[in-house]
Amino acid sequence: MKTNIYLLITLLSLGLVGCAAVFTDASDANQVTYINSNGESIEQLTGNANAYCAQYGKTASYRSSDTQFVVVFDCNMKR
Repeated sequence: MKTNIYLLITLLSLGLVGCAAVFTDASDANQVTYINSNGESIEQLTGNANAYCAQYGKTASYRSSDTQFVVVFDCNMKR
């Protein structure tokens, strides 16, 4: 029974990850890195990155997209 619950939680988690871009644990106060498995636009990801960087009093600026799935933003101090 316990194994079934863990399996269900794992499957649900994987399903949610496939629905939206998620920031990775590589993100911190200076940068935010997204795994973009859903093909969201840079504009959509910029809004999400700004929300993430705002918790540090910063704004996001697009840095690069190493692949079509990994997108990196820098968190910069507000001017």
